Amino acid sequence: MKAVKAAVIHKRGALEIRTFPKPVLNDEELLVKVHMCGICGSDQHIFRGDWGEPYPIIPGHEFVGTVEELGKNAAQKHGVKLGDKVAVEMILPCGACRWCKEGFYNLCVKDREEGRQYGCNISCTREPHLFGGWSQVLYVPSNAIVHRIPDHVPWHRAVLTEPLAVTVRAVHLTPPKLGDTVAVIGAGPIGLLTAVAAKAAGAAAVILIGTRDERLALGKQLGADEVIDFRKEDAGSRLLELTGGRGADLVFETAGTPQAQKDSLNYARKGGTVNYLGLTGNRPVTIETDNQMTFKELKLQTSFLSAWGYQGAIDLIASGRFPIEKMVTHEFALDEAEQALQCASNREEKAIKVVLIP
Repeated sequence: MKAVKAAVIHKRGALEIRTFPKPVLNDEELLVKVHMCGICGSDQHIFRGDWGEPYPIIPGHEFVGTVEELGKNAAQKHGVKLGDKVAVEMILPCGACRWCKEGFYNLCVKDREEGRQYGCNISCTREPHLFGGWSQVLYVPSNAIVHRIPDHVPWHRAVLTEPLAVTVRAVHLTPPKLGDTVAVIGAGPIGLLTAVAAKAAGAAAVILIGTRDERLALGKQLGADEVIDFRKEDAGSRLLELTGGRGADLVFETAGTPQAQKDSLNYARKGGTVNYLGLTGNRPVTIETDNQMTFKELKLQTSFLSAWGYQGAIDLIASGRFPIEKMVTHEFALDEAEQALQCASNREEKAIKVVLIP
């Protein structure tokens, strides 16, 4: 393969297929043949230009594939060999700034200065161009963090590594204690996978709050003990009923809407914890801090990206404990990238997780 095909968002709301030269590797670099890449809510924000994206950009950060080519020392550097199934962490940390050295490499200073997130904030004008998963091939530099995926794991499970890693990080930051009731706000892919991670971490009960019958039903298969459709009943009242009038010990907000972030504070018990995973696309959130937080002595945590979450996600996926592959409802070829994005954005045909197969 001398030329590599990729889907490119070249301006706000516009996508096209382009070809790029296959990169020539330095000693500690490698190339990954992308087998599957999920479409995320962040991709929809990027398509709309919500965050001032550096167009043109190859989107896609939920990618998995196989090692196709290795630089002279890359196998030793990254602990992989040709043909291995791999996931590459979506951030390329500098390793030298204060935040990287303190373990917060998801907050790397260089990410803010120049863009270090695959598929999110690296323009494809930056050589060697292939910094997104909506491509046949992914370029992996020496500072990338590469994880092997066990051979027995099918692609439809493996493709959920990055979003599950996001939820594993969140659960690591605010782990449930013995006997805790966890409420998860939002029944999208991140919400469903948060239910998985919370249950795997030992939550006594997981209550999933969202909409759409098919998503809530799947949530029950993925670890939720109770589900609440807030369009059919008052979620706050039902949650109090399920918790003996206390509220949830721990609330994970994954929906990324201002209303969900506000409501999540009401769902937590006095002295409880709320963790925001959802991104609002810079929409403002109005919170009554006295009544919703201070008078309840709530603890508020946020969680960003997936640092330190990949290996736990891979282990959980490889265990086969939860049937997460049922989340993958739609597949599209790379040439159908815009159609795939529309399917995910509009939730066409009860779509949950839409994937591209480059």
